[in-house]
Amino acid sequence: MDDVLVLRYGQKIRLGAISAYVKDEPSATPSSSQQLGIGYYEKNGRHGILSCVPPLGATLDHLFNEDEYLVLDPSDRRPPGEMVEYGHTVVLVNQHGMVWNNKTGGITGYIGPRPRNIPGEMFVAFRRGNSANLSKSKDKSRSKDKDKDATASQTALDRENSTASTLSSTSSSNLLEPDGAVVRFGDTDVVISVVESNRHSSMFNKHLTNFKKPTSKIVGGYICCDGKGSVMRFTVFPARPKVEQISMMNKLISSYSYGQKIALPMGLLEKQHDTKMGWQHAEIFFKLSNQTTATLPGAMLHEKILAHAVNGGGRTDSEFALPLKNGPGELILKLTGTVPRRALAKLTTGVKAQELSSAAAAAVARAPLQPTPLQKVSALLRIVPVPVFALLYALLTHFLWNSLQPGQNAIKQELIVLVLVLVPAFYLAVKVDHPFSALFHAPARDDECEEGPSTNASLKLIVTEYRFVVPSGEAVQAGMSLAALANGDRSASVPPAKPGTLPAHGNSAAASSENVIVPRRFILAEKGDEEKGRERYLATLAWRQENDLASILSQPWEHFRIIKENYPHYYHKRGKNNEPVYYEKPGKINLKALKAAKLTLKDLMHNYLMVTEFLWQVLEPDDNKKCISVLDVEGIGFSDFAGEAVEYVRNAAAVSGGHYPERCAYIFIINVPSWFNMIWNTVKGMVDEVTRQKVIIVKGKQKILEALSEKIPIENIPEEYGGESVGTSAEEELLFSLMAYLNKEPGAPSTNPVDAYKRAQRLALEGSKPAPSVPATPAAPTPAKKL
Repeated sequence: MDDVLVLRYGQKIRLGAISAYVKDEPSATPSSSQQLGIGYYEKNGRHGILSCVPPLGATLDHLFNEDEYLVLDPSDRRPPGEMVEYGHTVVLVNQHGMVWNNKTGGITGYIGPRPRNIPGEMFVAFRRGNSANLSKSKDKSRSKDKDKDATASQTALDRENSTASTLSSTSSSNLLEPDGAVVRFGDTDVVISVVESNRHSSMFNKHLTNFKKPTSKIVGGYICCDGKGSVMRFTVFPARPKVEQISMMNKLISSYSYGQKIALPMGLLEKQHDTKMGWQHAEIFFKLSNQTTATLPGAMLHEKILAHAVNGGGRTDSEFALPLKNGPGELILKLTGTVPRRALAKLTTGVKAQELSSAAAAAVARAPLQPTPLQKVSALLRIVPVPVFALLYALLTHFLWNSLQPGQNAIKQELIVLVLVLVPAFYLAVKVDHPFSALFHAPARDDECEEGPSTNASLKLIVTEYRFVVPSGEAVQAGMSLAALANGDRSASVPPAKPGTLPAHGNSAAASSENVIVPRRFILAEKGDEEKGRERYLATLAWRQENDLASILSQPWEHFRIIKENYPHYYHKRGKNNEPVYYEKPGKINLKALKAAKLTLKDLMHNYLMVTEFLWQVLEPDDNKKCISVLDVEGIGFSDFAGEAVEYVRNAAAVSGGHYPERCAYIFIINVPSWFNMIWNTVKGMVDEVTRQKVIIVKGKQKILEALSEKIPIENIPEEYGGESVGTSAEEELLFSLMAYLNKEPGAPSTNPVDAYKRAQRLALEGSKPAPSVPATPAAPTPAKKL
């Protein structure tokens, strides 16, 4: 079973459905994501804006907005990345942060998008159509049971604190039990049931239906949850992602719209063809907004260019699909324009036609032959005017004649005379037409006259669309259980770490490798290979023991403040998915001051490990969570890419990639200089492929703010990057307090602030009281400015 089809918490979906009121629609489920999903009717009528099923009709279609839904657990017990099962209670948040709500005015069952955490907010569950209970009698009995429970439950005023507490207070007998099967992209015949509406009455907690009155103006009808109309059958589609970044050789495009043309660097492609295995470095990377990627290998690009050359001589477009990695669907790419004949000749050099497709082989056959060395010299001489040649010949004669000395070898004299005779003879043979002129000209194809001027020829690449095709037949088993899927259908279980608990970092060498529970992220880092994941995790455990990382946050670190003052790096609040955000400014590092303080590369690596362990042991102990890194390279120069600086970056990257896998959500590289793309193409080989695909490079104050605000709330972005957050963060205050306590600095807390912080977090997790954002103990003095 293909893991990329599994729906996970934190992913976005579209819900396709065919209206019961459109008679001419095909009865079969559409096979492509091009089908329009459900959305809302942008007309604020008596019941407010309502959810509906397309189409609305020719005169009203412009008021329809398709929705994309973020799948979340309303109780926050299931973290992003965990698989969604049929029967799980979920909340669907649309692209505007709104959720389904059935309190739309009056005694009606219409639903519409409304803000979160207000009465009427709907928690729902996916049910398979063949197992969903659709009988009205059972719906009525379920409503009666739920009304009884609702009478005994707390009032709406008591439930006002949070919708999550409402869910936890609901009787477990009322919740739809998971049936062990996972929800997948492409699933059809899916019924959505309302589990909880967060209001007194439960009369609206039924299956979603399609209904409209005879007088309604919209064609497709509305979505209801009171049993009126026809039960809706959905197809689960992935959301249409945006192309966030395209990286190819000398180009890095950080803002791309579907349909935009990208000129291929034919000159560089020709050079790559000259080098051995050069096409491996001509691959093109695509990074999408749903954290998926696609790679167009250089060999495939070469093949497509050659095939395009004979597809109508380049006068028609060539379209092909590129599957995504780590996600469902594919990108549809198109080559348009013509391949310059000079480039085509270069790209076909040394290519064996039998190793290519028929179209590409035809391009090789059509390509002009490469000129011989004789023909190249002839072409050069042909452009030399006669007066210029006469002057050059006179100089040559003078030089050679004066080089002769009396009594010299006769053979040398004869050679000089021969040269003086052959040079003008060869020049005349090149310049004058004669029966043997063809020997001095490069051969031309008969069809060469059909092609326009090569100076106007250009080849462009277009990403036309994102496409998802619903799997057909039984390619995806409906009954595959969550456990079987997570474990690769093996008997051995590899459960993920529970939220709110420390990861199994363990340093016990005596622990049996067979009994070690391998965190899921190590298996994911090895592409699902459990054995390699186990080997990697055991190597990490040995490395952690060797570096004594279990106690690194309980040891004094006397160089903390001097490094902080001369090496700007800090944690600052959270991203939109609650990821910790780390900022670093390598261009502002003061190497001279660090060396003057007698700090070595080993000291910098110790500081890196300490700060990293502070992140994953204290700030975010959940082993499934990831962080966002913002690398500000303003002020960085060429000299920073040599010597100890590169060695430190290489060591840090090796540690991060080898022992902290699947921990990176995004890496923003901002304020890049004009020459940075060249450097990035050089050093990106130091970064593992998975991390490299998460890198977003952007420059310009406004573009930086736009890029950061897509992943981080603007109120959490530091003021220096255009955000609204001023001053230091609670995370940095906690780190400074911890170091002050360990180093026994004046004014330091009397007790370990991390202990108080963790205690407060545990109480918050148990629901006793909200977690404070700062440590409960007094904080040590921090620098006046944010580092």
